[in-house]
Amino acid sequence: MLHSRAVRILTIFFATVNISYALPHHNTRSPYPPPTTSLLNRRATAIDFVAYAAAGIDQMQTYYSASTGLWSNAWWNSANALTLLADFQEYFPDKAKPTTNTVFPTTLKQAPANLGFASFINGFYDDELWWVLAWIKVYDVTGDTTYLDTAATLFENSKIAWGTTPAACKGGLWWDKAHTSVNAVANALYITAAAKLANRRPSTPSSGYYYDEAVKATTWFMNSGMINSQNQINDGLDLANNCVNNNGPVFTYNQGIILSGLVELTWASGDDSYNELANTLATATISIMTDANGILHEACESTGGCDSNLQQFKGIFGRNIQFLYNRANILPANTKTLYQSFLQTNANAIWANDQVDNQLGLVWSGPSSSMATLQTQSSALDAIVGAAAVS
Repeated sequence: MLHSRAVRILTIFFATVNISYALPHHNTRSPYPPPTTSLLNRRATAIDFVAYAAAGIDQMQTYYSASTGLWSNAWWNSANALTLLADFQEYFPDKAKPTTNTVFPTTLKQAPANLGFASFINGFYDDELWWVLAWIKVYDVTGDTTYLDTAATLFENSKIAWGTTPAACKGGLWWDKAHTSVNAVANALYITAAAKLANRRPSTPSSGYYYDEAVKATTWFMNSGMINSQNQINDGLDLANNCVNNNGPVFTYNQGIILSGLVELTWASGDDSYNELANTLATATISIMTDANGILHEACESTGGCDSNLQQFKGIFGRNIQFLYNRANILPANTKTLYQSFLQTNANAIWANDQVDNQLGLVWSGPSSSMATLQTQSSALDAIVGAAAVS
């Protein structure tokens, strides 16, 4: 059960913050409900989506180097590519294993040595936490505890830094070790990593070790002010102004990262309020950040200013929508339909309008372009794998 102090904090928070939210209730259902087999009307079939994903992954692997264990020598982006492969393996193991049987152990061995980031540690907490989530997912689909041990060891580097932010922030995790900002990405990653570890190591190294971190960090995040009045998450906090919401950009990945963590926290605590918040944030983003045809866009697309970081973002939201669809305890029928339609609509658009010779570009609504990168390829594949997994 959720700690009584945390329950009081959550109750106060939801009574005072402008978030459209249903009262929590408890259930005893399995955290892994079977996926639905119902299909919506659409152009592509489940078989089509799997074929698109397999072809796109084959293309993505042209960016992979066995000598470095990385794709395009990109660091945090490679953690996301690894997570994508593990997601594909969860639902389509026979299609994935010919690739992942080699990639998983190779990346574990080679990636840290290539850029000198021993044990996957560098100067950025968000980078490290992307790798934590990647290795947790690889553990989930392989059962090899080497990967979970790697994730747990790496998590400690962020854990010891949580709460060392300025006093006005009242907690939280720095984005970087140079202490330049406190933002949504690092803190949402921390929540999600802690919640996932709590469910996989509930009594190791001690009872509630990760669970307590997840509750503490989630309560802090909800009270930080980063969730705005539209139920979207701004980029971070204004350190020069008492750590209030900095009214920074609303990036798609910040809307997605926390979703699976909130669901996992419901599993750990028995409190559905976390799951309900995930649905609130997810549905707000689908409503606000998609076009009239339901296609997700990053704001930078309209200006041509999407750098290699921004190119990765949309797929992270799509990946977490797939997680909600297949794993959330609390999912009203209309919300489930919304998530399925979102993934299928975006996957269809990518393949029809944003694909040339299995290369996937930045703007999912098109026009198609051969200017694919590892980031645009893996991001678009998150949506396609997601569509395959919900169809």
